[in-house]
Amino acid sequence: MILGIDIGGTFIKVVGKDENNNIFKEKISVNFQDKKTFVSEILKLIEKHKALKVGIAIAGLVDKKSGQLTNSPNLKFLEGLNLKQEIENHSNIKVFIENDANLAAYGEYVYGNGKDSEILVCLTLGTGLGGGAVIGGKIISGVSGSAMEIGHIAVEKNGLPCHCGRNGCLEAYVSSYGLERIYCMLTEKKTTSFEIVNLAKNKDEKALKSFEMFSNYLSTGIMNIAHIFNPDKILLAGGIIEHYPDILEIVREKTKNLIFPLPLRDLKIDMAKLGSWSGAFGALAFAEGHSS
Repeated sequence: MILGIDIGGTFIKVVGKDENNNIFKEKISVNFQDKKTFVSEILKLIEKHKALKVGIAIAGLVDKKSGQLTNSPNLKFLEGLNLKQEIENHSNIKVFIENDANLAAYGEYVYGNGKDSEILVCLTLGTGLGGGAVIGGKIISGVSGSAMEIGHIAVEKNGLPCHCGRNGCLEAYVSSYGLERIYCMLTEKKTTSFEIVNLAKNKDEKALKSFEMFSNYLSTGIMNIAHIFNPDKILLAGGIIEHYPDILEIVREKTKNLIFPLPLRDLKIDMAKLGSWSGAFGALAFAEGHSS
């Protein structure tokens, strides 16, 4: 059994493949608050499925050389943890760990809507905002492992605070907490992104306006990506786009007026086929791609 585990701020998603290439999926709520309990639960999960190799996608910056999670705005309690080392010290299996958004892009490249893409960028809209790129079939992770932190490009000088500790980041507007903030600014009411989605589906004026503003920021981010990478595909993944796919058409229309005609000509903006499971499938593919 090969496992792909995607560790996010809200859920752990698991995709497994057995010796007959049968695939299963499993979703677990995250309620761990300390490193020791977390590692113990991950080890139990691996043991339960009798995994021989494990790929792990995790929300945050993973040091390419050591495997340590150095920064994770949405999983602060795991910062400093070397999950690869911890698992390998307690088992005889090999572990391959990468940033969740990088592996979401890779999952779409191998199993999803990014097959045969020359330059693929994937944005994950969920608890935070992640970005990953696959160019020529290879994950672009950078020298130290911190490339493609799209969520932390600045879109507003002295803007709203981001979970990373800075201000004006794209994630501060394009994420579940970003959507909740925008709605609160418009209504002075605090509610969940899930409820805002439901309100928008029911044509609530303020919820629709919230998504309009959300999409403005997202379109700006996509414009920047298109002008830097000139990709043939930008895929949107994660819980927000999965539950409110209307964002896709809004963004397509907005970016027509933002992106230069030449990069726009060869660009397709689409939904990730694997949805919020992109990271787990990417982790599976990442482990599969390593012989040892």
